[in-house]
Amino acid sequence: MAFSSGFPYSFGQQETSDPEIQSTGSGNDRNSGVLGWLSYEVFRKDMLDRKLESHHITGIAFSGAVGIGLFSTSGEIIALGGPVGTLLAFVLASLVVFSVMRCLAEMVSVRPVTAPLIDFPHTFVDEALGFTVGFMYWLANCMSMVTLTTAAAMFTQYWQSSFDMTAATFVLLPALLLMNACGVQLYGRMEWVFKWLKIALLIGLCILMILIRAGVGPGKVDSKFEISPGYSPTGFFADRYQAAIPGTGGRILAVWTCTTTATFQFLGGEMVLVTAGEAKRPMRDLPIAARYMYLVPIFFYLVAILFVSLNVNYLDPRIYHAHIVYDAGARLEGIQTAARSPFVIVIANAGIKALPGFLNACFLFSALTAANTALYVSSRTLFTLAQRSTITVIRSTVGRTNNGHTPLTAIFVSFLPGALAFLAVKSREAVLRQPLYFFGHLYIGPLLCIYAAECLAFLRFLAAIKYYKRSINRDSAVYRDRHYRAHWQPVWAILGLVLCTLLVVFSGWTAIYDLCARSPGVDRGEAIVAVVASYLGPFLFFAILITYKLVKRTRIRTMGDLNDVWFVRDASETEDDVLKKRKAGNRFYEFLRWIK
Repeated sequence: MAFSSGFPYSFGQQETSDPEIQSTGSGNDRNSGVLGWLSYEVFRKDMLDRKLESHHITGIAFSGAVGIGLFSTSGEIIALGGPVGTLLAFVLASLVVFSVMRCLAEMVSVRPVTAPLIDFPHTFVDEALGFTVGFMYWLANCMSMVTLTTAAAMFTQYWQSSFDMTAATFVLLPALLLMNACGVQLYGRMEWVFKWLKIALLIGLCILMILIRAGVGPGKVDSKFEISPGYSPTGFFADRYQAAIPGTGGRILAVWTCTTTATFQFLGGEMVLVTAGEAKRPMRDLPIAARYMYLVPIFFYLVAILFVSLNVNYLDPRIYHAHIVYDAGARLEGIQTAARSPFVIVIANAGIKALPGFLNACFLFSALTAANTALYVSSRTLFTLAQRSTITVIRSTVGRTNNGHTPLTAIFVSFLPGALAFLAVKSREAVLRQPLYFFGHLYIGPLLCIYAAECLAFLRFLAAIKYYKRSINRDSAVYRDRHYRAHWQPVWAILGLVLCTLLVVFSGWTAIYDLCARSPGVDRGEAIVAVVASYLGPFLFFAILITYKLVKRTRIRTMGDLNDVWFVRDASETEDDVLKKRKAGNRFYEFLRWIK
C-alpha cells in the first residue's frame, strides 16, 4: 500500500463543511441493482463521525487495556518467578507503558491530530517510520483480536458440554463484527458499560483476595510469598524445585522473562489516541484522556497481582506452567480455562464453591470485549492508512464509510484475520495449543517497536522545540496553560526507548536457551516456533520500514522541516473549549472527572 507524502496537520482538513459528502458512485450506480445500491451505501462517505464523548473515549481505552492477561496468564508468570518476581515484573512492565504514555500525552496536547500514533513518527522522524507504525499497529491489533477471541473460546470449555471451541469461535467472531458495525455512538456507549463492569470485577477480586487473606472461607490459605530460586523453563513444583539457572543470575533472568510476558497485560493505553478521528472535542478530550486513562489499569493490575500473590503458592501444580502437558482428557487437551487462574485457585483453596464458574464467565466477557476493542482499533488504523494511500481503489473502498460514517470495509478487512482463531482451536501442534503465547507474541513484538518509535519521535519533538524556542517555549506559562508538560523529560522517553529495545532484543532468549541447552520437558519443535513467534513481529517491522524507505526514497526530517508543525487547531473547537480542561479544581478532581 503506497502512502501519500502529505499527512494532514489538523482534523479540519479531513472533514468538509457540507454534511452530505459526495459519494464515490453516481445516481446511476445507486439504481443499477442490488450491487450498485450496496456499493453506493457502503462507500458513500469519506469521513468518520464525531460522536465520542470523553466517557466513551475512556471506556474504549480501558476496555481494550483490560483483557485476560491478569486473570489467566499471570499464573504462568507466578509459576516462573514466584510472587515476588511476578510483582517486580509487573512494576517493570508498567514502567514501559508509563514512560511511553507520558511522551504521547504531551505530544498529543500540542498536536491533537487524526491518527496521532502515525502522525508523530511521520512528522518528527521519517515518513517511512510513520507508515510502518501504522501498518504494524493494524497487524498487531488483528493478532490481539485473534489471541483474545481464542482465549474467550477456551473459557467456554470450563463448563462440561458438547459445545466445543470451534463452535464457540464461530459464535464469538460474528458477535465482534456486529458490535463494531453498529455505529460509533452506540459502540462508545457499549464500551463505557464494559469499562464499569470490568472495574467492578477488578475491585471485587481485590476485595475478595483481602478477605481470603483475613481468613474468610472454610479453607486454609496456601501461600509462599518469595522469589523463585532461579530460572526454570517449566516453572517450579513442590517435587521439582531445582532451577536450570540457579542463584542471583537465574532470578534476574526469571524476572526478565516474566516482564516480557507481563508486558502483554499492560499494553493498550495508547488506544485512547485512536479515537482522535471520532472524538467530539479532540483538543480538549484527548490530552487529558492520554494523560490519565492508562494509570487506571496499571493501578488495578499492580494491586490485584499483589493481593493474589499474598494468597497463592507458586509451587501449586494447578497453576498453569509452560511446556507442561496436563492430563485433563482429550476435550481439554492444551486448553486454559479459569480453573488454572491464580484467582480461582485461591478461591478454591478458601473453600468458596460458588464463584469459580461465575469468574470464568467474567473472564470470558473480559476477553471478548477486549477483542472487540482490538477490532475497533485495527479498523480505524486501516481506515486512516487507506485514506492516505496513493492507490485509488484502496482509497475509494477501504478509505470510505457508509451513510452512518462507519468504515464497514475497513472493519471487514480487519476482521478477516480472525479466521486464524479457527486454526488455533483446531490445531494439535504444541505451540498452537497455547495460542495466547503464539499470537500474543505477534502482538507484543510489533507494539514494542511502535512504542520505541513513539519515544524516538518525542526526543525529536523536544529537539525541535529547543530549535524553535522563539515560536514555542516548553518552559513558558503559556505552554503550561495550553498543553501538558511532562516532568523529568527526556528521562522518561529515554527509559521507554531503552526498555522497549531490550524487551524486543531479548524477547526470545528463553526459547534460544531451551534450544541450546536442550531443556528437559521442552519440545525442540516448540522451542523453534517460539523463537519465530518472538522475532517475527520485529522482523516484519524493520523489513517494511527498510523496503518503504528504499522504494519511496524518504529521508529523515530535518529541523527545517518542522517549522510549521506547531499549534494545530481544529476549527470546530474554540479557545474557550480547549481551556475548559483547566477549570478550577486540583488534578485529583480532574482525574475523577475523566474516569467517569
